[in-house]
Amino acid sequence: MRKTYSLATVVFLTIFSFCFSVFAVSTARIDIVRSNETLADSDTGVIEEFLAEAFEEFLTKTDFSDIASLRTAIVSKSSSEREAGQFQYGPRFFTAAQKQASGTLNKISQMPDDQRKQLLTMNLLILINDLGNIEISKVALDYLQNPNVMIRYWAVSCLTNGNILRQLNMTESAENSRLAEQFAQKLLTVAQAEQSGDILILLGQFASGLKQPAANEILKEIAQKRINLYLNWQVKDEMVESWILKALSDRPQIDSESAPAMARDFATLYSLVIQRYVIGQETLSQTNVRNLVSVITQTEKSSLSRFLPDWPGLLKRAIEKGGGSILLAEYDSLFGSANAAGKLPTAAGFDYGRNPDGSVKTAPPTLQKPPKAEKQPEKKPEKQLEETAVEPNQ
Repeated sequence: MRKTYSLATVVFLTIFSFCFSVFAVSTARIDIVRSNETLADSDTGVIEEFLAEAFEEFLTKTDFSDIASLRTAIVSKSSSEREAGQFQYGPRFFTAAQKQASGTLNKISQMPDDQRKQLLTMNLLILINDLGNIEISKVALDYLQNPNVMIRYWAVSCLTNGNILRQLNMTESAENSRLAEQFAQKLLTVAQAEQSGDILILLGQFASGLKQPAANEILKEIAQKRINLYLNWQVKDEMVESWILKALSDRPQIDSESAPAMARDFATLYSLVIQRYVIGQETLSQTNVRNLVSVITQTEKSSLSRFLPDWPGLLKRAIEKGGGSILLAEYDSLFGSANAAGKLPTAAGFDYGRNPDGSVKTAPPTLQKPPKAEKQPEKKPEKQLEETAVEPNQ
């Protein structure tokens, strides 16, 4: 029987594969350049020669360990050993690396559509991600809609990782602002079409910290997508909500004006997580139930306080006492009911929309019973965030 892996597991194995291969590219000359405090014009040629040889060798690889070893070698030479030398070394290295990465991807794109082409494309995107340079990361824009989920994952990561986010937020320059807007608009399109929870996490983390108004639209799109999955009983990976809810609660720290909108999406999604837990006791697997408990308690501890600092942790206590009616009582107090606004909407200054008669909705959407009242078979969840290499941006 063929063994399959979740996207999260493949990501983990991709990053942390141990490789002992020896690569053929010589590093002696570039190491001399890296040790200099000032660079001569001829040193640019040494950098270009090293990268040309490294990327040429990249195209010859067929073994994953060999490629991973070569990736590590390239990244290890991306900075000067001298702080003073980095001002000259860094720009020259990344300019040459951008040219080589773009040219290599073009060559790979002309290969037959087979497993080796996918392997090389994915690994080159991983390399671009690890280099963490804005200009080089632009080449990943062409891979955001790739049919291969792993290639899409790394393309999105190239544009959203912590290094890129810091560079986009570093200054208020017109160029950085333009790039941030460009990235945000492209990633909004991704959010509209993407179904992978792992990729939505990357998008949410990036949007929560980006100093651009367009980031709010990304988070809104992601939240609504997840809300719809809950309303339609199509959720398979509840642990994703720990990350999405955190992103929604983090966003107002960057854009204070977004707080009411982020709080509304947070409350709607969080309320559906709790409703799914209460209603699904007899229909969901034990794994799903445990995931929901984890999301409820983690979010209450780490994210709810961003909107409601004085909330005393009553949801966790209710679950520990057996849930059911006790949990629902705290639910109404927090989110609101048909008769009264809850503490969260009152504190954050939002409502849930309008009723047909024009009156304000004081309660979040009601989750109906699942379409099939049958016990779902126990199975390994698609996503276990404890094992994944997808980490929050620092």
